[in-house]
Amino acid sequence: MSGEAGCLVEEAAYLAVWLIGLFGIVGTVCVYVAKMVIQDSTSYDEQYVWKRKLPPEAGGKR
Repeated sequence: MSGEAGCLVEEAAYLAVWLIGLFGIVGTVCVYVAKMVIQDSTSYDEQYVWKRKLPPEAGGKR
């Protein structure tokens, strides 16, 4: 009986390690995407994406 219980504990440990690794990777990606979105600005979009400059009354800090 102890051999079967040891196998279950070993499988649970493998599952825990895989889940910690998976959530670590997903969490890291989420942090970097959030930083990128927070640092995004309208002036950057105007200069590099839209290739134009909007009048000051059309934009502003959000």
